[in-house]
Amino acid sequence: MYIVNATELIPSLQKQWRTVSFAAIAADAGNLVGMSKQAVEIMHKDLQSEHGFSVSWPKYITPVMAPGKDLDQLSRKVIEVFVGELDKLRAQGTVKTGLWQWTNRIMDTSTTEAVWGPKNPYRDPAITEAWKVFESGFLTLSVFPLAKYFYPRLHRARELVAAAMTDYIRQGGHETASGLVKKRYEHHRQFGLSHEDIARGELGNTFAVLGSTTPCALWVLYHIFSDDKVLTEIRRELMALVRESELAGSGQNLVSSIDLAQIRRSCPILLSMFQETLRYRTVTPGARILLEDVVLDGMLLKKGNMLMVPALVQHTNVSAWGQHAGEFDHTRFMPGTGQKKPNRVAFRAFGGGHILCPGRHFASTEIMALAALLILQFDVVPAAGKWVEPTWKNSPVQAGFPIPDEDINVEFRPREPGRTWQINFSGEDEAMGIVSEDIKIVGE
Repeated sequence: MYIVNATELIPSLQKQWRTVSFAAIAADAGNLVGMSKQAVEIMHKDLQSEHGFSVSWPKYITPVMAPGKDLDQLSRKVIEVFVGELDKLRAQGTVKTGLWQWTNRIMDTSTTEAVWGPKNPYRDPAITEAWKVFESGFLTLSVFPLAKYFYPRLHRARELVAAAMTDYIRQGGHETASGLVKKRYEHHRQFGLSHEDIARGELGNTFAVLGSTTPCALWVLYHIFSDDKVLTEIRRELMALVRESELAGSGQNLVSSIDLAQIRRSCPILLSMFQETLRYRTVTPGARILLEDVVLDGMLLKKGNMLMVPALVQHTNVSAWGQHAGEFDHTRFMPGTGQKKPNRVAFRAFGGGHILCPGRHFASTEIMALAALLILQFDVVPAAGKWVEPTWKNSPVQAGFPIPDEDINVEFRPREPGRTWQINFSGEDEAMGIVSEDIKIVGE
């Protein structure tokens, strides 16, 4: 195994994406979700060609995950779910719950509804629970060839979700789903995958859309509500976007409205806070497989080995982020603060180069929309009287963001419960400019 810690070597690695391969890892995931031998063989063909299955599919779905009508449809749906859930929460008055439990549930519900549409199989609590079981132990299935005999609970959970997804595909659920699911179906059929293999591929898609987004949302909420100064600053810039109007036919009642699409342009503190959470909390290993011998900075890296570019190393690099790289600073990404300008090459939360997370725009909008709605409508206070950062010593090794060892018990207290809210999302036509590749696009 090779581990690359030097930031200056990353651009060279990214140019060699054909031989320093993520596609090879993605292809291996076919076995993990139980795809057929034929499907796995298709996924492993032409791993160094843009026309191969595993190399081509991320690029194939990029148009529907880039700013535009398909992405706006996804964003509007998650916001619709958020609004409905928060309305029900406000109606209950003060509610005690675990912040991780609550975040997990609302993010899972909103994301699966937006992605899989009206026939979303995760509406069934049994399927959702089975997914959680499989997610927590899926690496066990990949390590042990006969895991289904030694870990039958894991195997049964996977097969239950796979059966639900197969019914979903066979009943045409993908036809009324998001552009993401439609594109994945279209791509996979072009390569000859069966409906059952496409359905099992959607288990992999579930990892992609939920695996990092949900715990990231938790840490964003934690960093905002656990710091009164940060909360006040962000609430102030959000309130500046709120417009008051008379409720039609009421004669005097006012409606508070906000367009959440304005956040990216008008809430620099919230945007910086989100980026700093990504930098400070991401623990992705940045794994790749060497498909050929590679020479990097005069060193020979041998074919067949794994190579990693750990985000944690890059995100704590003093030369990239300054002397206070090990500290959480919610203003780090704001312009004009006098701090060292962030080195975007060292920012690895969404990958980089040819291997760049196609869902980064959706995830960013979803998490910041949830944070904004919660900040405007609730006070979130620790049930114990003070905030204590949770440990994450037992976080699963595959987690892109740390999973806390214990939940954070909090109280949700509605702010101005009599206020009526109207939430809009007008849409976005530009990337947020979080990763270097998007900054270049925005600046062109």
